[in-house]
Amino acid sequence: MAAEKKIWYEVFAKRSSRLTLALLLSVMGSLSANSQFVELRTELDTNQILIGEQFHLDIDILQPAGVSILFPLIKDTLTGKVEVLQVYPPDTLKENDNLKIHQRIRLTSFDSGFYEIPPLKFYIRSDQWEDSLESNPIYLLVHSVAVDSTIYDVKAPIHMPVSFLEIFPFVMGGLVLVAAIFVLVWYLRKRKKKGSAFASDRPQDPAHVIALRELDELKEQKLWQRSEFKPYYTKLTEIIRRYMERRYSIPAMEMTSYEILDAWKMNERPEEDLSGKLNRLINLADLVKFAKEKPIASDNEENLDRAYEFVKKTMWVQKIEEAEDDE
Repeated sequence: MAAEKKIWYEVFAKRSSRLTLALLLSVMGSLSANSQFVELRTELDTNQILIGEQFHLDIDILQPAGVSILFPLIKDTLTGKVEVLQVYPPDTLKENDNLKIHQRIRLTSFDSGFYEIPPLKFYIRSDQWEDSLESNPIYLLVHSVAVDSTIYDVKAPIHMPVSFLEIFPFVMGGLVLVAAIFVLVWYLRKRKKKGSAFASDRPQDPAHVIALRELDELKEQKLWQRSEFKPYYTKLTEIIRRYMERRYSIPAMEMTSYEILDAWKMNERPEEDLSGKLNRLINLADLVKFAKEKPIASDNEENLDRAYEFVKKTMWVQKIEEAEDDE
């Protein structure tokens, strides 16, 4: 005798927010009988809320271990006015050959009224059959907030006397502002008369004096004698760069070696052939700093001499003519 399959749906519904659906699966055969069932329960933790309050929808499923159930896809709303805030992941608990699945959904509503949460559809699948199961609709009442309609007289503002502590910050702020304006005006007038209100009375040394002093200090440090070639050539080129900035107003500290040589050619005096010496000094310095070149002792001494020669031959000398008395 061929086997026959029958499916019964048993629905348990109450007027409260608790709803239960049962799907009874029975497989009957000529020699043995085996029965299984899937129980679905959807429940609200409350069926009445105020506008904006949060509540939960709990879904509980009891199913055999060999049956798989596909939960419905929950979007932003369950119905037009009931919004979904959060869908918690389902929890699964095994009891004997059955599985108990619990899922919670957090909801809210911002419009008063009586709403119906539509049935949720679940798809059921086993090795031998497929089917679907729907929960019953659930109803929710959303109350509006009561508005106090009592009319009251408008109260006039209460006038309080102004204390000294309240006006003290404004007074101090005004005094500081006046003092700042006075100092600024004094500074601008002083600078206009003397060039700078805070300038030192000591005149600045000429560019060549500073450069020669720095070259003497570098010579005393004896860096290349201790094989510290990179610090030696770094300081040597910086002295020449700063000297060119002070002497010719060339921004040498911000220029490449090629740009420095090109700018120097535009300022070089025709009677002096210093371009070649300056070129050899800067090129060797670049090789030491970037290619780790180790020059011999004579090259180090010659480059220091070239720096001295460059400063001495390009320094600015002020000619002072002394008037002689005719006697």
